[in-house]
Amino acid sequence: MKQERKIIALDIGNVCVSIHPERVIARMNLFPTPEILAVSARLECGLITEREWLDFFHEKTGHRLNDDEMIDAWNLIIGDTLSGMPEAVRGALKQGYSFVYLSDVSRFHLTECRRKCEFFHLAVDGVYSFDVGAQKPSEKMFREFERRHGTPCIYFDDRADNIEAARKFGWNAVQFKSSADFILPE
Repeated sequence: MKQERKIIALDIGNVCVSIHPERVIARMNLFPTPEILAVSARLECGLITEREWLDFFHEKTGHRLNDDEMIDAWNLIIGDTLSGMPEAVRGALKQGYSFVYLSDVSRFHLTECRRKCEFFHLAVDGVYSFDVGAQKPSEKMFREFERRHGTPCIYFDDRADNIEAARKFGWNAVQFKSSADFILPE
């Protein structure tokens, strides 16, 4: 697919919004065991339903929370928009760039990201793990992005393993630590 627009691929967590797993652990009073992490990854990959996820976590938490409270507790991981990013993204749009999210995320968290991220609505699309059935650094995520949008001119992610995978596919990828890293190609 020939790319007509200058596309920026953006991870969401720790690139657009801050992430705070410690808040979820404190609210649910659960340590992230391998079993808990595996079930959460299955939710993010769309391999289990939200109902199955809720039932699992109700069991693990002793049914202390109702569904809405459980979702609210789960969404505590999503923090505020990262400093400098609204201005950086709007500046890129003025320079003729468009951006597309490339993120490992559940539907629960995506809803919260839409609410918390000041510029979420400015993206032209999103390639999400729950739709693809895989998480980064899986090739499936990068290939789905390319199928829909071509190779982005630049990709920002906070995780080194995702950056390394993207580079193997020939992507210009930058590990993001702060909005100071949001430097666009000439």
